[in-house]
Amino acid sequence: MQSIGNKKSMYRGYQMIGYAFLLPAIVAFATFMAYPLGRTVYLSFTNWTGFGDAKMIGMANYVKALSDKTLLKALTNTSYLAIFSSIGSVVVGVIMAWLNMFLTRFVGQITRTIMFIPNMISPTITGLMFLFIFTEDVGLVNYLLRLVGLGNLATAWLSNMNTVLPVIVIVTIWRQAGLTMVLCYAGLQGVSSSLIESAKLDGAGDIRVFTRILLPLIKPQLQLSAMFTLLGGLKIYDSVVSLTGGGPARQSIVMPMWIMENAFTYSRFGYASAMAVIFVGVVFVFMIILRLIFRGETYEQ
Repeated sequence: MQSIGNKKSMYRGYQMIGYAFLLPAIVAFATFMAYPLGRTVYLSFTNWTGFGDAKMIGMANYVKALSDKTLLKALTNTSYLAIFSSIGSVVVGVIMAWLNMFLTRFVGQITRTIMFIPNMISPTITGLMFLFIFTEDVGLVNYLLRLVGLGNLATAWLSNMNTVLPVIVIVTIWRQAGLTMVLCYAGLQGVSSSLIESAKLDGAGDIRVFTRILLPLIKPQLQLSAMFTLLGGLKIYDSVVSLTGGGPARQSIVMPMWIMENAFTYSRFGYASAMAVIFVGVVFVFMIILRLIFRGETYEQ
């Protein structure tokens, strides 16, 4: 009985040590995440302008949001950019990771470093770089099109209603694909070489090995890549501001831009808080859908 009591006492001691180590993280989370989120929810029910007392107005901000055409446009654009940039980033990143497997160790290290560099560049700088590439008059894309005799395809890529969003998707894919490449390459490195050799002895080519063996085995890395790139697309702000500023005619405005504009330009902090709460809900919906897409069977080597 005494030994059982000693074990319980020791277990409680380890629990207290664990709680002590968790306490700083809990305090940081409560200070920088839980409190701001709770404050935002509270302000969403007020008409606070940033000065004076916040006056409660109930659900008025949420009712207003339902009829806000700019909000609907921003939400649509954000969803479009998040979905297509995530799909493109994952597809391009996985292909780059697979191709890296055929390189020598030294060349592969250099190649992976170069491919990952865009992910380390500030989104604002990325936007300014591609601003010069897609500018109508002196942009690199239009210059190359005219150079090869396809000048009729040249257009104002960032001012054309039909091309501005696809251009932002391309820029986002260029920036995010390197992260997917690193994650998936790490997963591919963990696949047993004997498994690949056995498949090739059975007559499977490289493409078949990639689609039927490698992809299912790196499913966790694919899910993680999809989550990171989807979140990156949902919170896109800096690169859009530097590329288009939300134009032309609000065609490329995104949710973070519209929230910031209402808060700091029009001093409608209550309404901006309501939109932020709505946006958090949309992000949760996207995460749930992502989990449902990647659920299913598991594979063991």
